[in-house]
Amino acid sequence: MISHDEIKIEVVPISGKRIDEKEETVTFVEQFVKDVCDFSSQYGSNISISYTAYNIAGNPSKFPDYGDFPQAFVMRTYGQWWNKAPSRLTDYMPQNNVDVVSQDYIDLEYYQEVYPIRISVYETYNPGSVVGIWAQNSEGKWFQLWSGFPQVVPHKPRIFSPYLQSCNFKTKMIRLEFNHNLLDYYTELDAVLLIGTSELIVPNNLYHQNLNDLSQELGYLKQSNDDIYNLTPDYLKANQDLAVIKKILPKHCRLLKSKIIDNISKGKLISKIGQHYQSVPPIEEAFNSLQQFLQEDFPKLIKDINHSISNTLNEQSNSTKERFLLPLNDSDNQPCGSFSTLPDETVLKILKNLDLKSLCRLCRVNRHFNNIARDALLYTSLNLKPYWHCLDTSALNCLALRCHYLQRLDLSWCGNYNMIKYKDFTDFLHTSGTLLTHLRLNCCQFVNDEVIFEISKVCKNLKELCLRNCMGVTNEGFSNLENLKLLERLELYRTSVETSTLCSILKKNTQMRHLNLAGMHDRLNIDEIAVELGNSCPYLESVDFWKAQTLTPHGVKALSHCTNLREVDFGWCGGMGAPGDSLRALLFSCRYLEKVFLAALRGLTDRDLEPLLLCQRLQQLDLLGARSLTPEICYGFLLFCPRLEMIDLSFCEGINDFIIQEWRQQYPRVSIKRSFQVTSSDML
Repeated sequence: MISHDEIKIEVVPISGKRIDEKEETVTFVEQFVKDVCDFSSQYGSNISISYTAYNIAGNPSKFPDYGDFPQAFVMRTYGQWWNKAPSRLTDYMPQNNVDVVSQDYIDLEYYQEVYPIRISVYETYNPGSVVGIWAQNSEGKWFQLWSGFPQVVPHKPRIFSPYLQSCNFKTKMIRLEFNHNLLDYYTELDAVLLIGTSELIVPNNLYHQNLNDLSQELGYLKQSNDDIYNLTPDYLKANQDLAVIKKILPKHCRLLKSKIIDNISKGKLISKIGQHYQSVPPIEEAFNSLQQFLQEDFPKLIKDINHSISNTLNEQSNSTKERFLLPLNDSDNQPCGSFSTLPDETVLKILKNLDLKSLCRLCRVNRHFNNIARDALLYTSLNLKPYWHCLDTSALNCLALRCHYLQRLDLSWCGNYNMIKYKDFTDFLHTSGTLLTHLRLNCCQFVNDEVIFEISKVCKNLKELCLRNCMGVTNEGFSNLENLKLLERLELYRTSVETSTLCSILKKNTQMRHLNLAGMHDRLNIDEIAVELGNSCPYLESVDFWKAQTLTPHGVKALSHCTNLREVDFGWCGGMGAPGDSLRALLFSCRYLEKVFLAALRGLTDRDLEPLLLCQRLQQLDLLGARSLTPEICYGFLLFCPRLEMIDLSFCEGINDFIIQEWRQQYPRVSIKRSFQVTSSDML
């Protein structure tokens, strides 16, 4: 049953006549989230309702209160800390990334399809991380409605409603993307409102692309000096400009009936690579492509090439450099044919700095560029995550022809909503995967038992395998990973692997350095896993057991044999209880620890943490919820750990806010975290 609070419908005439005279009307629909279809991470666990992605569904439950509320949606990371941790992932092909890299996402389904005109994100704690908004059409293709940079925002609640691009198709599926780099602490979202229309409304004046442009031009959509961060203290009037727009629709707008062809841009980068770039284009097409390339992309490309040549020839004389540098102006009297005099090896080294989009465009210039830009040496590392929205089967098949020497592949977030079938990927593996050493398939819905079987059969040299959120793999499928012998990193966040299977995998892969088993709750017997790690993986550097309820002091003590540990996350491992001597044994043995997360371990005492004072490399320490800790032990970390950069003392009842403020002034190099809550009445 859909409540009136979840969907608000208003029928507005598009002309000055009454509705009962059957003149054209448009329906404005306001609706909150019906369901959460997919997400990359959540702070909560699968069996809890606290801090989970599904809390974003329905009406706001806390807004306009501000603070840390379990009823909100929270993701796992914030700030730069996770980028500095020993377990951090490095980008295979950073030149593919746009200015702002999306680190998390959530896919939201609504009740009714509408033409979106506004999306309002209710942020109730540490706003500023939303960097992208997408809409999906009926064919499963995605179109970007808005993108922007992360923001440093005051500590206030807000309804974030950025100006959206015009969208000429109906949708009930929205994706939000996040970048957490500028956040002081975890961001929290309460709800997401979608406002749309039953028919496509366009301004009469073609100069105005959408209703936002029209509203701004007419002076109805204004940004006051007090609201530069899109903060909304008067939240009841957040959509007042739309109410005004509805009144002036007959004068300034017209309807385009839904018969309009859904012409979402299908030429976005790589989605049609198989059709456009597979062979040398015909002369007429090549001429048009060359014209477009010279006008739009060539100047930027020349700058990149000159920069690359300078780096490549930095050991040669200045005269040699000048001979190879290409002209930057458009003068017809200056030939640019000197590029062809470069040896192929030098050209390949230069082109290796280009992103995939530029390489594809180079293929359309002429036969020489087509041949060299398709060289397999340019495709030894491939990061396709930035192209998740348009990577499909044809693109993957075309890339397979160039990836004969492929060693590192990141397909994270790609292929969801049937854009890539599991058979397409296994075919790609057989063509291009035999040399793979690194493979990331995080949040890929096409990954199933058959995919894991093919990986274990084809990719014998695999050192890194990331399968976060791959819910389609059963324990039987994971058992195939026992055939691999060289794994150094294995990430299984929120998967279905079982204890005996994982122990067998670890026993065969004695070089394991990074293991992520976060979000598994009680699916695994973590104690048995810890014992196996202590026996079989002496080189282990990081282990993530976050939210694992089956870790006890026995398992913690077993990990003390892994003396090379640099990072441990035992956060919310309720089975640890009072650690006794187990945590002391681990901290005494592992002197290289840089990151130690012990969130929500209520039984922690000063004595448990004393050996950590000797870890001179300690940089990050999470003690959230440790009720029995005294200021003395925490002050010791500030005093005796010279590399400490962050310590979380939220909900540590033995340490008051006054002491926190003193420490912040005394040790400005350390970011001391302290969570809080503020009700709307407190802010008045």
